[in-house]
Amino acid sequence: DIGVAADGTVWHVNSAGGIFRYTGDQGSTDWVGVAGGLTRISVGSRTHVWGVNSLGQIYRYTGHDANPWIGIPGKAVDIGVAADGTVWHVNSAGGIFRYTGDQGSTDWVSVSGGLSRISVGSRTNVWGVNSSDQIYRYTGHDANPWTGIPGGAVDVGAAADGTVWVVNSAGGIFRYTGDQPS
Repeated sequence: DIGVAADGTVWHVNSAGGIFRYTGDQGSTDWVGVAGGLTRISVGSRTHVWGVNSLGQIYRYTGHDANPWIGIPGKAVDIGVAADGTVWHVNSAGGIFRYTGDQGSTDWVSVSGGLSRISVGSRTNVWGVNSSDQIYRYTGHDANPWTGIPGGAVDVGAAADGTVWVVNSAGGIFRYTGDQPS
């Protein structure tokens, strides 16, 4: 899994759960290992890095070398973080949750719907994919919080600038153009 933030921060986790932060510049391929083990990672900015491990435990990056991660209560299979600090996760049952914690709080609010993957570009730019490969965009309306988007995908990436990319089950990569001509 890989996470890229609007400020250029890049992190990835490999198939063995290793965590790496990109430090290269000008074409360099410098990756620095970070202690811990994750299966999913999301990066909103240099200071907003969250991940999920193979047991579904949620972690937030502290920035401290001695103890780089702090556990956050909850269970997840995927997590999405935005530069503005917005955090959402989905659990193994498809439940969707938005983080409302502040200053170390651990509050999660359930949002109706069911997703298997989630990505957060900002508070108002949240996208997800369900277990049937259907794509959804968060509307922000309590009565109908999600709107279906044509196409099919197994994963989605939403950026702070509103750009959205999806990967389908065949490995095809597509950029959402909405009303724009493709």
